Amino acid sequence: MLAIVPVKGLDGAKSRLAPVLDADGRRDLVLRMLGDVLAACQGAESVERILVVTPEPRLVDAGVDVLVDAGEGHPAAIRAALADPRSAVGALIVMADLPLVTPQALDRLAAFARPLALAPARDGGLNALALREPSAFEPAFGVPGAASVTTARARGAGLTARVVDDPVLAHDVDTPCDLRALRTKTAA
Repeated sequence: MLAIVPVKGLDGAKSRLAPVLDADGRRDLVLRMLGDVLAACQGAESVERILVVTPEPRLVDAGVDVLVDAGEGHPAAIRAALADPRSAVGALIVMADLPLVTPQALDRLAAFARPLALAPARDGGLNALALREPSAFEPAFGVPGAASVTTARARGAGLTARVVDDPVLAHDVDTPCDLRALRTKTAA
């Protein structure tokens, strides 16, 4: 599968964390989490290639495929990546703010994709999605209740979506509360 990792630019990154992190701290956090996600993708047996979709290609090291987008948000970035010929082998979409993600969690998600599996965020969003046939339907990202919306869209397209509740895939970092929970988990 092609791992697709959408990453917004660093300007204004993680603005909801502004009450607890200054701009440099938020940029550092974004880069650390992106590194964690890319390392998990590189270690996953189900991942053949990685494609980072971003308006800022300098965010990733040489050797990682980059699809430069216009910075219009995750839905547009993911649409572009799913339309890319590299995704024809199947796609594993992984949000770049999953600091606890592991290669094993990504492999489990990919194994459940018959034809698709999704990992919801704790708030009902969508943190990861594995698709055997990327052109089968359009997943929902960046909308309230994206996991439920994606499941309904799949059902409408005649597809069965397997929901995988995995704490390492469910934990994203968007708010100060998420950051505190992460610090608690990593300190234990």
